Amino acid sequence: MLSKKRTMIVALFFLFLIFFLTYRLADIQLISTTSFSKNNINLIQESVDQRTHRFTINDGRGYFLDRNGELLSTDVSAQVIVFPNLYSKRWPIDQVANILDITRGIFTKKVSELQKPSALSLSKEISIEQMNEINKLEIPGLYAQLVTKRNPTPFANHILGAVGQDPDQIKRKYEDKLKKGTVTVRTKTGKNGMQYTFDPFLISEGETEYIYHVDRQGQPLFGLDVKFRSQSNPLYPLHVKTTLDKNMQEAVEKTLDAHGVAEGGAVLIDIETNELLAMSSRPLFSSKTIYKHVDHMTSQQIPGSVFKIVTAAAAIEENKIQNDKLYDCNLNIYGEKDERQLGMLNVENSFTQSCNKAFGDLANELQKTDLGYMEKYAEKLGLLTHNGWQGKVYHLESFSHLYKEEVGQIYSSKKKSSDYKSSLATSQTAIGQLDVKVTPLAVANMMATIARGGVSYEVKSAKSVNFANGTELIKFEDHEKEGEKLSPYTVMRLQSLLMNVVKDEKGTAHALQALPFQVAGKSGTAQKGGDLRFNNKWFAGYFPAEKPRFALVIVDLKHDTVNRTIPVFRDISTEIMRETDS
Repeated sequence: MLSKKRTMIVALFFLFLIFFLTYRLADIQLISTTSFSKNNINLIQESVDQRTHRFTINDGRGYFLDRNGELLSTDVSAQVIVFPNLYSKRWPIDQVANILDITRGIFTKKVSELQKPSALSLSKEISIEQMNEINKLEIPGLYAQLVTKRNPTPFANHILGAVGQDPDQIKRKYEDKLKKGTVTVRTKTGKNGMQYTFDPFLISEGETEYIYHVDRQGQPLFGLDVKFRSQSNPLYPLHVKTTLDKNMQEAVEKTLDAHGVAEGGAVLIDIETNELLAMSSRPLFSSKTIYKHVDHMTSQQIPGSVFKIVTAAAAIEENKIQNDKLYDCNLNIYGEKDERQLGMLNVENSFTQSCNKAFGDLANELQKTDLGYMEKYAEKLGLLTHNGWQGKVYHLESFSHLYKEEVGQIYSSKKKSSDYKSSLATSQTAIGQLDVKVTPLAVANMMATIARGGVSYEVKSAKSVNFANGTELIKFEDHEKEGEKLSPYTVMRLQSLLMNVVKDEKGTAHALQALPFQVAGKSGTAQKGGDLRFNNKWFAGYFPAEKPRFALVIVDLKHDTVNRTIPVFRDISTEIMRETDS
């Protein structure tokens, strides 16, 4: 009886197992073929992909041009593409090797090393003439094409950003396109920079590729035919015409490297149009460190004495400056003997020589009549808001040109307001220390605003989005920034103060007076917590001062004993003036 019962249990178990396996097989082959498991895997597509060998010539993604129409975001080169499964001794190997200027042995060795369709690894890039000669041979499995690469490059690294495969992002942002089949989970999307912000316009609508189907053994499924598939819509891919100037960007990149700026960067703005001409951040990111290195130019940094511009603007506007009043600049803000013995100085000379004591005292005078003056005037100068272009574009309610741009702060949200009421806290804040943080982009826009006479605009990094034939799809209009502005008199006084920092032989940036054009600006050094070996070093300015054309900010976030900001500003501004005057 017991044996019969056990037999029944075993039989039921196997019956249940057969039903389960049958259901599982039906689920895989009939029911959930397009959305298998919690990951919604398309089994049909995966099956096709396993039996498909492909080589992508162009991923169909849109691209960036500089303000003059030069290609920025891609590397296009002529390459020889080999499908190793189709390699045959019937190939005219000697002819191919002769065209490529290599030996027969090297060619066959390179082909034998390939496991999948790949570009042949050659010591030098082939010419267009060599590419055409290869294609005239009409060899099945051997093709020469202009291939587009999108690997992260040092050029405009942070501002342009990088692309990569991100199935989760595709499913989250492009569900409709995924259902229609215009994109797949393999389609590349923007990871950071303008590649990310402009991704809705740049995402591929179809790749240009060679496709080849094989059976289980890897043998040709449909003979020796390699199919060529390309984008069918002649208006795509779209391209973004940026405001960047390729030559100016290159000048900025080279100068930062030449002077050893390991952490920091530069921002260059066209004052007339308020367009971003160049922006570079160090350290650069690679495909492995893409999220580890942020863009320092659009993230908060401690400004130090550059923030004295805000205190000076408030003092001028509130009529707190008395030129005959002198401040003891032999003392620091703690009332102790200062490292620099500057003597008794008025406000103008205190700005020129960057006396902390004078601006600490000024701030405390201002604080007596207006507790919120610092935020008020930092707001007027655009330091506490987003400075990159933002607005509604089609169905995108808040489209931004710049990736993860931060806003500035005067006080920390983690502290109580009472923490800032002491005279010392007021003095520290007035000289850009304590909890003051602003972005270099915001400081560059502040300099452009002052140079322009007080009118402030959002900074554009793109002029338009265009169809493949050049027709404009979107044009980005100028956006004047809202809010209160400084009076014309205050702006004029600020211009004079900034010019004296360079003109005056005791000015902190007098070294720039040797340039063949006049510079106006403000230097800054900020102590920061953590690694006490380094400070933040700034120089923010514009040039030529009499007829301003460019605003330029240099930041060295690992300043030690070497002042790199002034030499970097000198070399970049010299190159920019040479570039524009030639």
